[in-house]
Amino acid sequence: MAVTRKGWNRQLMLSLFKKEATYDAGVTMSNANACQMSDYEIDYDWNDVVTNDKDGIIGTEFGSYQEITEQGFTATYKESKCKPNTLAGLGMLALGAITSTQDEALASYRHKITPVAVNTALPSGQAELLDGGLQYAYKGVKVDTLKLSGKAGGYLELESNIIGSGTRATSATAFAAKISESWMKLSNCKVWFETGASISIDATLTQALENISSATPDTFHTRLESFEFTWNNNLKGQAQHGGGGVLQDLDYGRRNGELKFTLLFSDTTELDYYTSQAICAIEFDLKGAIIAAGSGTDFYYGAHLIIPKLYLKKAPLPKGGVGDILTADYECECMADATNAAVILEVYNAQAAYLAA
Repeated sequence: MAVTRKGWNRQLMLSLFKKEATYDAGVTMSNANACQMSDYEIDYDWNDVVTNDKDGIIGTEFGSYQEITEQGFTATYKESKCKPNTLAGLGMLALGAITSTQDEALASYRHKITPVAVNTALPSGQAELLDGGLQYAYKGVKVDTLKLSGKAGGYLELESNIIGSGTRATSATAFAAKISESWMKLSNCKVWFETGASISIDATLTQALENISSATPDTFHTRLESFEFTWNNNLKGQAQHGGGGVLQDLDYGRRNGELKFTLLFSDTTELDYYTSQAICAIEFDLKGAIIAAGSGTDFYYGAHLIIPKLYLKKAPLPKGGVGDILTADYECECMADATNAAVILEVYNAQAAYLAA
């Protein structure tokens, strides 16, 4: 009988703690530089470009020669119950700039992640996947899109589209350790919304308190049904000359961030924000299990997602059937802010650094 392989018997590790020194150089996959992922789904492909000779005059009806012109690697990674380590690592690969700070002298750290400045390259790393008994290392890995979403009563969900240079090689490297953390539940998520001159983004964020207002912002968490935030780098591969059949880099196009969410309909407040085209800001605050007890404030696994400037793009009109509680849908886009980054993602956990040089 042939050997059968099981879908659950896969292993994946990502170099979330160390970036490539130069694109496609690879990373030593050790516990110091990488971690094994857990509780995820992955769909991947070798999206190679294959060329044959059948389009030319060759004297035969059918082609007679074929070769791999360019190697490729793409993957879609998902966590239906997202963990802070995954959010920080893939968030850093997606956005690119990070400041990590230790809380007091504890094994507790906060990682403030924002988009890299224009003309600054995104970091790249390495992935290693064992699937069906085959273990391959993939270099030059960057994140093209990052999606964060959730529904009331559930967990923060993460989906990330990953692209590699196409460099791949069989490997027997031992897999790095897994990171043990609590999932991020939406029952612990607070959401605030502010408009106009009262928008004020705190330089130092505080867990479980609003950080976007100098006044009293609107409270959305008691009405929030679902949300979806998507960051898109619009990556484009650079084959150029001399790459030997793999990409020499992946560069971003015009980046954009979009937010969609659904609230229980209450009154015309948000509709007025739309009709007046008010400048708005929103904050999601996720707080999980305790990391460490501080001298005055305890620190928890979790994250902040802040969009400092947005406009409502669509009239949030009430919708629903005869027996329904009315809801309203909202669509927004990250806008340029003279003071703050287009999006701020701050993650709290026990890891000291991500994608270090």
